[in-house]
Amino acid sequence: MTASLLEADTAPAIAQIRSRLREKGLAGYVAFTPSNLLYATGFRSYFVSEWWRLHGTVLAFVPADESLPVTLMVGDFEEKTARAAAPDVEMLTYRLWVDLSTAEQMATPVEERPLQRPEQWDAAELDRCVAQALRTLGMDHGRVGTDLPHLNVDTWDRLQRTAPRVEWEDFTDDVYEVRLIKQEWEVERLRTAVLLSERGMVGAMELAREGMTAADIRAAYQIAVATAALGDPQFAGYTENWVLPTVGSTTSASYGSAASGLREGDLVKFDCGATVHGYRSDGGRTFAFGEPRPEARRLYDVLAKGQELARQALRPGARIGDAFHAAIDHVHSHGYPTFNRGHVGHSIGIDSFHEEPPFIGPDCDVLVRPGMVFAVEVPTYTPDVGAIMIEDLIVIREDGPELLHTLPHDLAVTPFRA
Repeated sequence: MTASLLEADTAPAIAQIRSRLREKGLAGYVAFTPSNLLYATGFRSYFVSEWWRLHGTVLAFVPADESLPVTLMVGDFEEKTARAAAPDVEMLTYRLWVDLSTAEQMATPVEERPLQRPEQWDAAELDRCVAQALRTLGMDHGRVGTDLPHLNVDTWDRLQRTAPRVEWEDFTDDVYEVRLIKQEWEVERLRTAVLLSERGMVGAMELAREGMTAADIRAAYQIAVATAALGDPQFAGYTENWVLPTVGSTTSASYGSAASGLREGDLVKFDCGATVHGYRSDGGRTFAFGEPRPEARRLYDVLAKGQELARQALRPGARIGDAFHAAIDHVHSHGYPTFNRGHVGHSIGIDSFHEEPPFIGPDCDVLVRPGMVFAVEVPTYTPDVGAIMIEDLIVIREDGPELLHTLPHDLAVTPFRA
């Protein structure tokens, strides 16, 4: 495993965030979303990343003043992990329900029992931590940015209660713009996540048999990903995977329908990814189970060429929206004039819903810059032919796009197996 994969250097991102805060006259920024917590500190909280009900119990405070430290509020059960991941970040901790005493400590007689731990956490203790962080960092008055559209009511009430003199402003788009340009260690994490997802697709089709449903294909993908990750150091940061599979005409977005089984000539579509050290890939391929029908191959070839044209259009200085037109115009002019889709890709990084702005849509005037990473896709979900997905992650280099996905773009034919 390369050092760049493990070492998350948050300093450049923090410098850019602080610069934007000063430009806008904001005293600081409070990161709320799991993604922005990771981005601001280098620490990925399991609690807020996996359990939505704990959102707001971990917060990061980024003051505009460069002489003041980034500060993380985190429960004591995650403190050790947080300190290892974010050694340069100040910590404010509060008690969670889990006893952290050693067996020896628990067996030692004491005159007074320790303070009873809360059933989950003490809201008043969280209030004290938030008030202390805001006051210490000079963020308890004036204008302060946060992830305003994504705050839950409990956190919004806490911020207003602990800092009544603050005028809260949305800083969401600013952080997304900073996150848009990836550092090389971020690219390597996405590259590794892509490799693991490709192992999953190939491995799932090796397990494919007649009669398997989309739900079965989903399970096969998960087995293949886990098998590839097991014991392999390059995948040590793997935490989860996701997949939207379809078999034949089962084209709805779901965990995988069990309604119909795989038949000879069916298309099997993967839209999938894996998460490595917090970075979540997105991509896909389509496989034919035995010889595909002519109409399926024809549609596939047109879409694949459209996707290639979209990739090629994403070069430094180009308008992102022009990649949309390159793809859609090709599909329209090659036999499918009513093909209709809102976008043909998006930025990507650390959001659990992997589609991050900007989107490769017709009206996107954002210019392509080196360091951007896009998922590029021109799919269909046709119930008569079957769903088709050709999707790649690309990183923009000075001389054009670099593919992170490595699987071929031709329609892959898997031998029919009864």
